[in-house]
Amino acid sequence: MRIHGIVDKIEDDVALVILNDDRKINIPIKYLPSNIAEEDVIDISLDVDKEKTMERARKLKKMMEESREED
Repeated sequence: MRIHGIVDKIEDDVALVILNDDRKINIPIKYLPSNIAEEDVIDISLDVDKEKTMERARKLKKMMEESREED
């Protein structure tokens, strides 16, 4: 999924971004390119990381099994 937005302002290391549907979000500038500036148009890409999702599920399953063993 791709979302486009405009950097409206940058204050206290946070960028206020107005999305193409007029919603506003705050993004810490540490997650943005180092040369980001107000009025820049940004492209935000959102993807599911299947590998990390599976890794997290394995860890949760292991924790649940260990919890059951303690009972």
